[in-house]
Amino acid sequence: MTITYEKQGHIGIFTIDNGKVNALTFAMHEQLYLHLNEFLNDSNIKVGILRGSKGKCFSAGDDLNEGDAYPEGEDITEKIFSLPRNKPIIGAINSWCIGEGLIYVALLTDIRVAGKGARFGLPEIAYAMAGASGTARLSLQIPSIWANWIALTGEKITADQALQYHLINEVVPDDKVFGRALEVANMISSHPLIAIQTEMECLQRCPEMTLKEATSLTRKLYDRQLKVYHQDPDAKAGIDHIKGK
Repeated sequence: MTITYEKQGHIGIFTIDNGKVNALTFAMHEQLYLHLNEFLNDSNIKVGILRGSKGKCFSAGDDLNEGDAYPEGEDITEKIFSLPRNKPIIGAINSWCIGEGLIYVALLTDIRVAGKGARFGLPEIAYAMAGASGTARLSLQIPSIWANWIALTGEKITADQALQYHLINEVVPDDKVFGRALEVANMISSHPLIAIQTEMECLQRCPEMTLKEATSLTRKLYDRQLKVYHQDPDAKAGIDHIKGK
């Protein structure tokens, strides 16, 4: 039972691998935390992909055999979700994506590709273990009426419904999910890292700002990019390409 991390060019790939349903354990949360730190601090890596292991689902949630109390009294998932989000991660989702698996998707991924057979849900309400909709901040991610439906019915929704609810970006054949996620990752990684990080910061911070505050932040971030232009060959190549040099 593990979450592995590998690098492919400028792309970091996280793979959940634990049994038939890729249940998440305390040890796997710890592994993900360490891998995410490596991913975020590696200047050669620009974008990530989070997926379930080949031939299995994305994740059916936490391993309930471990109970709900973290063994050392510290919730590692809080540390995971508190990490800076300065690089995008693409969710490549097959089959079951429920419970903690859906929380991972909601809080760790920025673009989401799902297979036709993917299923999403928060079934914990049926076992008096509800509350995942709050952790996932579901009603901020999708229209509240759909967040209400997912959280209160406990029903699983299809990939097509998830697309309709704006929970995911695309639905593709099940065997094309990782390939499509890789295509999108390559599109993103073709851009300078400083530009990717700038857009990530704007996307996260500006919606909570006034227009004046957002404009001021954008100006500062733009100036930061101009400084990088003179130091980073990757960034300079991007601007020269736009100028037609």
